[in-house]
Amino acid sequence: MKAIVTFQGFTESSEKRTGTEDLYWQVIRLFSGSGITTDWPRQWTANTKDLASLLARQRIERVAMVSYSHGQAAACDFAEKCYALGIDVDLWLACDPVYRPSWLPRINAAQPLAFRAISRFAKIKVPRSVKRVASVRQRVNRPHGHDLIATSPDTVIAPPIDLRFTHTEIDHAGEWFALVKEELTIWANTI
Repeated sequence: MKAIVTFQGFTESSEKRTGTEDLYWQVIRLFSGSGITTDWPRQWTANTKDLASLLARQRIERVAMVSYSHGQAAACDFAEKCYALGIDVDLWLACDPVYRPSWLPRINAAQPLAFRAISRFAKIKVPRSVKRVASVRQRVNRPHGHDLIATSPDTVIAPPIDLRFTHTEIDHAGEWFALVKEELTIWANTI
């Protein structure tokens, strides 16, 4: 069994329509069925331990992750929790992933500290459990996508695709939706 999990960014929530929500309804949920389950977009503050435990109980063996902005912090944490439970993280699709210190709790009250920690030289360490990463990012405004650095020689990181959108527009970009559809199609058709 496989699952696709999605993490929203800092300014996104289930209270309003977002690019990540549209991505779920227009692309991700279409992969649900025949051995693949999809999970609606989770907040970037989601309890990743509980989510990984739920998937393990349901005998999910392989996962693809999709994240936007600060959702990368949840994705990285989730990948570590999956590794501990023996769940393979085959794919991570990241939209303008913004650095957030891993030691900083993923709560809104800590956000001022996170903004202070962001520098143009920040790098996001991809957990050792992630096998492949594909991403889009922008350099039009801040915050903007940071470099993704593999912590394992087994991780393949495709060069990021630079798009001409602002940070608040990029999660709605057709190019992003197309990348997610292409990568998930390949992933869905592999063992």
